[in-house]
Amino acid sequence: MVRVIIKGGVWRNTEKTEWSREEDEKLLHLAKLMPTQWRTIAPIVGRTAAQCLERYEHLLDEAQRKAEGLDDEATEAKRLKPGEIDPTPETKPARPDPIDMDDDELEMLSEARARLANTQGKKAKRKARERQLSEARRLASLQKRREMREAGLLVRRFKRLKRNAIDYSGEIPFEKAVPAGFHDPSEDKIDTSDKHQRAIADHEKPRRMEVENELRKQDREKLKRKKPEDEPESVFKNKEKKRSKLILPAPQISDREMEQIIKIGHASDSVRQYADGGATSSLLTDYAASARANATAARTARTPAARDNVQMIYIVFLQEVQNILALQNVDTPLKGGLNTPLHESDFSSVLPTPRAQATPNTVLNAVAATPASTFGATPSSVGSFTPGPGGATPMYRDQMGINEGGATNGLEARAELRRALASLPEPRNDYEIVAPDAESEASEEPEEKEVEWVDDAAEVKESHAKQRALKRQRELAARTQVIQRSLPKPSKLCDAAFKPSLNKTDMAKADDLIKAEMARLVAWDVQEQVPNDTYEENELKTAAEMITKNCDPGPPLDASMWAVIEQCCSELVQSRGKFTRIAVLNRGDQIEALHSQFQVYRDWMNARAKKTGKLEKKLKIKLGGYQAIHTNLATKFAEVRSELEMAAIERETFRRLAEHEVKSINKRVSRLQKEVLQQEARERELQKVHAKLKGSFQI
Repeated sequence: MVRVIIKGGVWRNTEKTEWSREEDEKLLHLAKLMPTQWRTIAPIVGRTAAQCLERYEHLLDEAQRKAEGLDDEATEAKRLKPGEIDPTPETKPARPDPIDMDDDELEMLSEARARLANTQGKKAKRKARERQLSEARRLASLQKRREMREAGLLVRRFKRLKRNAIDYSGEIPFEKAVPAGFHDPSEDKIDTSDKHQRAIADHEKPRRMEVENELRKQDREKLKRKKPEDEPESVFKNKEKKRSKLILPAPQISDREMEQIIKIGHASDSVRQYADGGATSSLLTDYAASARANATAARTARTPAARDNVQMIYIVFLQEVQNILALQNVDTPLKGGLNTPLHESDFSSVLPTPRAQATPNTVLNAVAATPASTFGATPSSVGSFTPGPGGATPMYRDQMGINEGGATNGLEARAELRRALASLPEPRNDYEIVAPDAESEASEEPEEKEVEWVDDAAEVKESHAKQRALKRQRELAARTQVIQRSLPKPSKLCDAAFKPSLNKTDMAKADDLIKAEMARLVAWDVQEQVPNDTYEENELKTAAEMITKNCDPGPPLDASMWAVIEQCCSELVQSRGKFTRIAVLNRGDQIEALHSQFQVYRDWMNARAKKTGKLEKKLKIKLGGYQAIHTNLATKFAEVRSELEMAAIERETFRRLAEHEVKSINKRVSRLQKEVLQQEARERELQKVHAKLKGSFQI
């Protein structure tokens, strides 16, 4: 059979000869879906059509050779016989340069590469030299003609033109003379838009000099890149393969869980130490041996190695090749009989299905496969424990036979339930009625009511909030008016103001008691020192009533009284750490007190100014857009308002003009009517004259 030659298109990887297992599997899968459609298969695989066909035949030959049991040397891959020509020479790989060459050979090879890479550069130099000479000749001839023209020697360069031809070198073609006089530019239409304007370079082809300069630049870059490659040392350098980072999965057991497992192990060991040697020591078992025995099984199972994965892919690959060979060797269907047995294939997609395996999770499998105890059953002993079916997760740490294997199906579970029910004792129909006591009923009823009634969480929260509010009100009622009304408090206590007086009269003693109570209250407000003796609410109310009853109401707080209070407050200044009247101070102390007061006000003003500046900046940032919009809208509003005013003026103007027009129309109509009547009267008179003249003429 003549070999079918299929040419591919422009391919960049025609010299790629190594085929991987994935590419072979993809090629066989596509060949089974689209037989003999190599031009369609080639771009999917990433090879030329000829390479796909050659590889397909090679795979079939290899499978046939293995099926027949021939030697490797007898039937290797197809080779060209002496005298044959390779129909696809472009698929041959380039032969690499040998690395055991001498220095002279390596230098000769680098020079040859440099010469091959510098072909355009030499040609560009020659062209540039020729262009420079031609430019020099043109400038020399131009200067010669200019000098001869200045000397009065007119030399005609060209032959005489035709009669109606234009001498472009001697005259301006299609010249339009400028008219004499001034020109009015008001009627000129000038197109200021430059959307249709183009540069002269856009209409012309790229200049040869620019192209050659670009080629020279490319040659220099090529030589610069090839220079390190042509050195003798670069031949012996091996390319190092970059290794990717090792990415491990997240741990399946956290550190906290590991610590808990260790603690449980220590606890069991301590229990065994106390129980060893006793009668109940046989009830405890040592799980350390089982843990060591199952250490290998408890580890995280690995994924199949690359060798196992390749072996699996190779088996699938051989199955696909055997299917193709079996389909090619099928007899005619006219003979009948059974179909050719084939291996299973997946036609769900164009490409073969990937066979990636995930890492098994032994922890989750062990947890999920731990058998639960049967409801109502008694745990079996160690000797009666039956191992689970093969393939299930093995039982860990069950030397005591506590865990019981789960039923394999519903029938066994039902049988177990029947056996458990059959072991129950026979029922007895003996009943005794006992009357409950009255006290027990009375004591049980409120408990049932309490159990039955459960308050809502929102209601409980609301009741707690009300209780806290009442408690806060009671606490505030016991405090001073400063705390109740949130008035300013002093920063520290002044002990000198609460010193007892030296006088021992009754009024002085009463004043000392008042000062002591005041000191306790101020300390409570400022330093939060709760006094030892507190008063009840009714006692405070009684004291307040007595104070109100015995105190003089005093003058009313009218405008004059407030003026007196302000005057008294203005006379108080701070001097030397205390407040005194300004009139008692000397001149220097007054100036110092006023200066300190002014400084306090000034600092307060500066602090407020800084705060105001920050707020102003924030407002500018937040309201800057709105201010710009407001300015724009105000400008538009002013424009619309001016337009509205102009429209109102025009409307009034046209209204008056319409009134005048109506009046003038009436006048013009009446005048025209008079003229029409006069014209009709004149025509009647002329008709009479005409009739009279006509009658006299006939006579």
